[in-house]
Amino acid sequence: MFYVIGLVTGIISFFLGCIWYSVIFGKVWQRLMGFSDDKVKSIFKPQRILVALISELIAALCTVGILYNLPAEIPLFVKAIMLIVVVVGSGVKLAIFDGKKTGIILINEGYKVITILLFAFALSLFGHHIVF
Repeated sequence: MFYVIGLVTGIISFFLGCIWYSVIFGKVWQRLMGFSDDKVKSIFKPQRILVALISELIAALCTVGILYNLPAEIPLFVKAIMLIVVVVGSGVKLAIFDGKKTGIILINEGYKVITILLFAFALSLFGHHIVF
């Protein structure tokens, strides 16, 4: 069940990212990144999308594993907050030193928060079925 939770939430997270970076924040993200329409088209090639999907699936499996394997006496929502603080804190630090604009930081880190919450939610629903 662990692998099913990781893979299913990874796929959901990937498609959520597609919506996040297109329908919801696509134009803002593109403008803040300074990308032309041609640049965006050059980024979203099938090979790159496949690599991104594989990366998302690996990250989802690892995130579910981390959340599941932290001590049982720590409530799941606390585990999720701990992971969010580490992931977002690291992302903000790197973005600041990369000279990213605040809007880009909020868009990118907001997506990370939502995906970690998605993984935690999936574990809260199905985590008791996990057998390694």
